Amino acid sequence: MTSDLTATPSILRLIIADDHAIFRDGLAMLLAGYSDVELIAALDNLTELRERVKQLQPDLLILDYHMPGGDTSAEISYLKQRYPMLKIIALTGSHSGLLLQQLQTAGADAVLLKDGSAGILRHAIDEIKAGRRFMAPEVLEKVADNQLELTPREFQILKLIYDGFSNNEIAHQLNLSPKTTDKHRENMMRKLQVNNATQLLKKVIELGLLKSGSS
Repeated sequence: MTSDLTATPSILRLIIADDHAIFRDGLAMLLAGYSDVELIAALDNLTELRERVKQLQPDLLILDYHMPGGDTSAEISYLKQRYPMLKIIALTGSHSGLLLQQLQTAGADAVLLKDGSAGILRHAIDEIKAGRRFMAPEVLEKVADNQLELTPREFQILKLIYDGFSNNEIAHQLNLSPKTTDKHRENMMRKLQVNNATQLLKKVIELGLLKSGSS
C-alpha cells in the first residue's frame, strides 16, 4: 500500500510514464529542481506500469494519456482502486472535453494539458499534497463545454474500435458478450450522431478524442 501523503508530505516518491523520451526527460529535469519530489522510475509504456507500482510503491504518478500497452483511463481506475493513497496526475495533449472528462471520471487527482506551464504542474502537486484534486483552468473550461456524455465503458470500447479491434475481439478483451458490446456501439453511434463505423472514426478524429500518435 502506498504511503499516506498527509502523514509524510515532505518527499513524494514519483514515477513518470510517458512514451516520448524528450518530454519524459524534460519533465524529469524539471522535477529534479523540486526539493519535495524524488523520481524513482520513468516508463515509456503501460505494460509494466502495474508491476512497477506494486514493486516501488510510489506516492505520485505522472501519466501521459496516449501511451502504448493498454487503456490509460482503465489503468487509472485500476490503480486508484488498488492503491487509494496513490496520487495520479494525468497529462494529455488533447483538448477534447470528452477525453478530459473521462480522465477526471477515471479518478485522476489532477488533469493537466501538456502545453500548460511548469507553474501549473507545481500548483497541481501542491494541491495534491494538501489533499485536494486539481483540474487546470483550461481543462475545466473544455469539460464545461463538452456536450457529449459517454460512459467510461463506452469510451473504452470507442478506443478499441479506433484501434481496429472487431466487435468479437472487443467483447473478449472486456469479458463482455458480443451482444452487449454491440449495444454499447449502438449507443455511442447514437450519441455521436453517426450511422456506420467509417463515420464513427471520422467523428473521433474531428473531436480530437483519440488522435493516433499524439500525446
